[in-house]
Amino acid sequence: MTHRWIVTVLGKDRPGIVAGATKVLYALGANLEDSAMTRLAGEFAILLIFSAPASVTDQRLRQAFDRLKRQQQLSLNLKPLTKLESRAPKARGIPYLISVYGADRPGIVYRVSQALAHSRINITDVQTHRSDLKGKRSGSAFYLMLLEVELPPGVKVTSLERTLGQLGRQLGVEVSMRGVESHVL
Repeated sequence: MTHRWIVTVLGKDRPGIVAGATKVLYALGANLEDSAMTRLAGEFAILLIFSAPASVTDQRLRQAFDRLKRQQQLSLNLKPLTKLESRAPKARGIPYLISVYGADRPGIVYRVSQALAHSRINITDVQTHRSDLKGKRSGSAFYLMLLEVELPPGVKVTSLERTLGQLGRQLGVEVSMRGVESHVL
């Protein structure tokens, strides 16, 4: 029998953070099931979901991660997942990728995510990146947002493309969508 956990790790970006966190799991016989890891500005953030043998106690996990936390000066949070939380979410629709790019300005993420929520579209992943390189026309920094979403039954792709296109024009950004085979995600 195994138990599932989620751990979040945050610290100054430097080599060895991923190796340190995954070494803890490997040493305890845990299996890394799902992850998101990224550098944001000068910080590195990790989200890991893993399963560990029932013999790996809460105290043993916390001790192993506390050692890593102290050695690498990290912020760390460990949470056991209940049986209900451990269930993999069922896909609730057709997977699509949406890209948004153009001059940086406040409200891009909010306005796009609000439009998607209004249409009952679930966002499964978001990545954003701001470049200090200035756009030729705008003179502003360049902004890129990539979203993975699930379109529920009844949402018409053409209608959503039209809505996002109008929003893109209001925000001064380009918005595009494309379908994705589910095995790609």
